[in-house]
Amino acid sequence: MRILFTVGMLLWASLSYAQLSLTPSRIFASGINVRAEVTPAASINDTARLGYSRFNVQGIIPIRGGAGVKFHNFNLRKIDVEINQMFLAINAGYRMPNFSFDKNDQGIYTVSAAITGIHASLRDKIWVYAVGLGVSETEDLFSFSKARPYGVGGAVRVRIAGLRTQWFYGGAVVFEPGRITPIPIGGINARIAKNTRLTLILPLQASIAQKVSKQTWLEAGIAAGGFNAGYLTPNLNPNAIRLAYRQGKASFTVNYSPIKPVQLSFEAGMTGLRTLKTMRAGDVLEKFTINSSPFMAVSCYFNLSKSVLDSRGFGSIL
Repeated sequence: MRILFTVGMLLWASLSYAQLSLTPSRIFASGINVRAEVTPAASINDTARLGYSRFNVQGIIPIRGGAGVKFHNFNLRKIDVEINQMFLAINAGYRMPNFSFDKNDQGIYTVSAAITGIHASLRDKIWVYAVGLGVSETEDLFSFSKARPYGVGGAVRVRIAGLRTQWFYGGAVVFEPGRITPIPIGGINARIAKNTRLTLILPLQASIAQKVSKQTWLEAGIAAGGFNAGYLTPNLNPNAIRLAYRQGKASFTVNYSPIKPVQLSFEAGMTGLRTLKTMRAGDVLEKFTINSSPFMAVSCYFNLSKSVLDSRGFGSIL
């Protein structure tokens, strides 16, 4: 079954909007992922430019799971088979926005944790849920007294339509300092041809994947994302502000697995619809539109073990 890939993509889309950075096909398999991304500087206005780089490490740890049979009211006609699995995702990262007008750029540190899980049964069908919490601040603000956490919670219902297609619907709520954003989610994951799979996750992501060999598969897609972080600019303003960055991107990814536990990914594309807001106490101080820019990312994933669900073929890409 490939249903966990579908719901993994779904939860990743809503969680990445809140900076928790869950990787789609690996939500339900324990392992470590290391990723680096660079976006060259682009014009904000006639005199200013903004570049962006990011590095993060993420670990997925199974914390609870199992399968069983239940008899409701001791009635043999009401047998229910259940499968449950929970995972803990821990993420640590570093972002460096490079402003041309501020030579003392502040790096942004991010630490977050999220619990994702699946409940599948004959009676309740398939539900996937997630809840997470994190902080994203510069070094001077990265403390218990100054940091302002963000969080997310959500759930989706999955319906299977034949052997090749799954529909899903649900929602998530993102809690950021000064802002609460509900995200209704719906979509489809379908095999449209041999070794080709289409995934639509509205309103956040669309992608198509093509397996070209046993070790290599290609992906192309569009997605929305961003971050919200505390920022201190001593040269411009002695008080802490928040940066709210949003973007859309179109990308092409080559995935290659030289040996079974290791996967290398090379991604490149264009960013667009880029905006940057400076905020304080939920009020927008300034808003900037940033020109489009190419980006490039590389990642390496190490599969450390297999979970109960993954061992049953859940998590398959195509």
